[in-house]
Amino acid sequence: MSLALIHGDTERVIAQYVHEQSIDMLLMGAYGHSPLRSLFLGSKTTDLLRSAKVPTLLLR
Repeated sequence: MSLALIHGDTERVIAQYVHEQSIDMLLMGAYGHSPLRSLFLGSKTTDLLRSAKVPTLLLR
């Protein structure tokens, strides 16, 4: 298991790290927002799930 603190755009940094470290599965914790907030601000979780190239387990 490894730990890294990397600054930058969440989606891009995580995708790059997963690729560089040859990670087989991504585990993520998430919580819900109101539909109106998600409409205007979007969701980093949704963005990352769309771009994930590896299986992802989402825990709520």
